[in-house]
Amino acid sequence: MATQVKMENVDRISNLPDSILGYILSFLSTKEAVATSLLSSKWRYLFALVSNLDFELDESSQMLKISTIKSFMCFVDRVLFFHNTVNINAFRLRCGKRVDSDRVYGWISAAIWRGVKHLRLSISLNFTLPGVLFTCTTLITLKLETNLVLNVPKDVCLPNLKILHLKSIMFPNDDSVESLVSSCISLVELIICNCSTKKCNISHNSLKVLEIIRSVLYGSLVIDTPALAYFNYTYSVAREYSLKNLQSLIRADIAFLDIRFDSHQTKATAFFEGISNVNILVLSSPSLKLLKCCEPLPIFPKLLHLNLYCDYHNFERGVANLLTDSGRLQSLFFYQEALTNLPERVPHCILYQLKVIEISGFMTNKDCIGKAKYFLENATVLMKLIIRTVPFLSEEQKSSIYQQLMASPSKSKQCCILVV
Repeated sequence: MATQVKMENVDRISNLPDSILGYILSFLSTKEAVATSLLSSKWRYLFALVSNLDFELDESSQMLKISTIKSFMCFVDRVLFFHNTVNINAFRLRCGKRVDSDRVYGWISAAIWRGVKHLRLSISLNFTLPGVLFTCTTLITLKLETNLVLNVPKDVCLPNLKILHLKSIMFPNDDSVESLVSSCISLVELIICNCSTKKCNISHNSLKVLEIIRSVLYGSLVIDTPALAYFNYTYSVAREYSLKNLQSLIRADIAFLDIRFDSHQTKATAFFEGISNVNILVLSSPSLKLLKCCEPLPIFPKLLHLNLYCDYHNFERGVANLLTDSGRLQSLFFYQEALTNLPERVPHCILYQLKVIEISGFMTNKDCIGKAKYFLENATVLMKLIIRTVPFLSEEQKSSIYQQLMASPSKSKQCCILVV
């Protein structure tokens, strides 16, 4: 019995090797990991073994005390001081204008000097990023979410950077984006969100993911990315487009936010011709409107999946033209109002290719029923027809739609009809 009591008092966790304890602490937040230093003398400096550091000060409250801000800055100082012999894998810093900019500059520099691989900065502070950031050879991921003017130095070189996210940044020079992107020879993912630049030139041989979201482009957008597989563009019409060498493009999500001018024919044609090799195309209603004004209308020879989305009060008609020029289309998702005229000559894709069709905004009127029946009567390989009704339809009305479609002649003997 004495032996049993003695064994129960043994601190088995503290007796584990430091490397294992450091691994265990890596699953905690930085604040929680540091708190373990109070457990015993054994644990006093074990938090320094944690290589992922996350610091956040929420300054949204106007009642935030100065003592809280000072305590936060001292906490970051202390943690970095005890990490002077340990490489940092990931470093995340989120703070606002009330934190000392010199301290922030020092924290970022310390992380870079310790070989940080993944760096994320969410800073609402007017300051200059350390110069060593732009020549860091260990960085793999860089995410900047700061309201600042980014002056890209001429000697910028980030040879191992693979993921670059830029949010709420203003580029003052025409060649800033081009210089930054071209310096990242290993880059595979680039996201530009809520940024501002005069010219956006993205030419890169290994880039696979590109997202340009709500960013102000005062000049032209130039994209030359032969390895690009995914492209997301959410913005109004730029002044000029040049999209080339996109032969590897698999999916494009295009959401033009507004169409302010009557004529965008030249710009629209250049844009959509540039992405015409895409396999999966997702278009907003304004994007479909812009596509329709192209001259000539682009042909999408490799298009397999088409998704046209819009709300109940914002739709654009023009599905029929896309169906005619997309001979390999296998799945189609659209709002029912977008298809106004059923093609007299049934498109090739409907006859021999379409396997999945989803129609949204469906109602009980004859027009909606007629559109669904058109596909059932002509699509020979259709496997699934999904009808998404408007919210106010009752279960009885949904059942009525289902019964009418089930009673309709169907070219495909394996088609499943779902009404939701």
